[in-house]
Amino acid sequence: MGDDGAGAAALAWLEAGWELPAEIERLDLGTPGPYLAELLRGYEAVVVLDTVNGRGEPGEVRVYRGEDVAPITAAGPRLTPHAPNLREALDELAVEDMKPRDFVLLGILPAHVALGTALSPAVAAGLPTLVAAAVAELGALGHVLAPRAHPLEPDLWWTRPVEPVGEPA
Repeated sequence: MGDDGAGAAALAWLEAGWELPAEIERLDLGTPGPYLAELLRGYEAVVVLDTVNGRGEPGEVRVYRGEDVAPITAAGPRLTPHAPNLREALDELAVEDMKPRDFVLLGILPAHVALGTALSPAVAAGLPTLVAAAVAELGALGHVLAPRAHPLEPDLWWTRPVEPVGEPA
């Protein structure tokens, strides 16, 4: 996972540092693959926090709105858990007239994407910018967010040691 987990980490930091109104549904979708369109169906507004490919410095935050989400570059076999991609899922919803009215992708450029749970120092340093961008976008959508008087520890569940389930038979 490495820097590919930056979206989940940003969500955990957002929830830890901010009082979020009940009407804001928060989902850690991981890599939903073919279910992505279904998971986005029915929402009027969606703000996605994720790692994105691009030129620039690791930890740099990018903002993509609506149709600015990267277009499909080539049709072909779906060989990764990331397929279909976000653009394909939005296009599917548009055909069904179920696409969110407001859509924002807040992306952070990775330093490395590999097995493991640790973020690179550059991406970890960029998380406050990504969280601040999420707070701003949610505010622009009309949601009132307040910083927590006593911030919580973010729930970075994927970094916890795995507990044994039971004795082998």
